Amino acid sequence: MVGEMETKEKPKPSPDYLMQLMNDKKLMSSLPNFCGIFNHLERLLDEEISRVRKDMYNDTLNGSTEKRSAELPDAVGPIVQLQEKLYVPVKEYPDFNFVGRILGPRGLTAKQLEAETGCKIMVRGKGSMRDKKKEEQNRGKPNWEHLNEDLHVLITVEDAQNRAEIKLKRAVEEVKKLLVPAAEGEDSLKKMQLMELAILNGTYRDANIKSPALAFSLAATAQAPRIITGPAPVLPPAALRTP
Repeated sequence: MVGEMETKEKPKPSPDYLMQLMNDKKLMSSLPNFCGIFNHLERLLDEEISRVRKDMYNDTLNGSTEKRSAELPDAVGPIVQLQEKLYVPVKEYPDFNFVGRILGPRGLTAKQLEAETGCKIMVRGKGSMRDKKKEEQNRGKPNWEHLNEDLHVLITVEDAQNRAEIKLKRAVEEVKKLLVPAAEGEDSLKKMQLMELAILNGTYRDANIKSPALAFSLAATAQAPRIITGPAPVLPPAALRTP
C-alpha cells in the first residue's frame, strides 16, 4: 500500500486542475475554524498550486520538452547584491501592454518568475503605475526617482557572488522573453494569464462541466463565505422542508 502511494503519479497540470486547487484554497480560507485543525493541509495545497503553475508556465514559455535545471553551486564568499535593468521597448511597440504581460493577473506572473529565479522583479519607470494621476503626483519625490526614467524591469538578487550571477542570468533570460510581443492570437502566455484571471474571478468554466448553470453554481459556492462554529445540529424532518 505504501509503495503504491509513493509511485502514484501526480495529476498533470491543466487549467481545470488549477481551478479545482484554487477553489479548494478559497473554501479553506473561508472557514474561520480551519486554522490549527489540519497543520499540513494548507501548506501542501499551496505547494501543489505552485507546482501546477510552475509547470504550466514553463510549458507556455519554454516548451514542454525543455527542462531547466534549478541546481545551484554551494555558496562561496560573502553575500552580495546584484542588479540589472532591462528597458521595455515601448517606443517600438507603443500599444503593447508590457506591464500587464510582465506582472500578470494580480502579479502572479512576476511572482512566479521570482519563485523560479530567486530574484526580485519590479517594473519601474514612466508608465509603471496603474494610477497615472498618482504617478504624476509622486514624480520627483524621494524614493520615486525611477519615475523619471524610461519604463524598465529592475531585477535584483542577494546571494553569494557565484550563486547570484547564475540567478540573475536566469532571471534576465526569462524577462527578455516577456519583452518580445507575440503575434495576435498566438500569445500563449496571454491566454494563460486570461485563464488565471478567470479562475481568480470565478468565471472560468471547467471543461468537464457541461451545464453553465452548474458551473456558475459551483463557482459561487466556492467563493461564498461560510461560518462554521461547531457540529451541525440534527434537525427534525419538518425543519428540512424548503419554504
